[in-house]
Amino acid sequence: MTLLDEYLQNSGDSSNPGGLRRKKEEINRQVVISESNLKKVLREKVDLEIEQRRLKKSEERIRVERDALDLKLKKVQNNQRLLEEEINGLKKKMKVLR
Repeated sequence: MTLLDEYLQNSGDSSNPGGLRRKKEEINRQVVISESNLKKVLREKVDLEIEQRRLKKSEERIRVERDALDLKLKKVQNNQRLLEEEINGLKKKMKVLR
């Protein structure tokens, strides 16, 4: 049986004021502990949100760098293709001259 169930069951019992006071104190301690746990969880949540924002910024920076690299790679591949075509054309001219 939980503490709250016990309290509700015995809430009509006013014949033992000391017991009632102890139950109230116990419930108050539970509230304090729960509030402390909540604060801890909230601090952890804030820390995780900060880390998430930091990672999103890093992710965006990496995406921009990757896009720039993709563009650079396309230019290099295009230059490679043009140079290969030029070399093949010059080789054909050499064959004709032989």
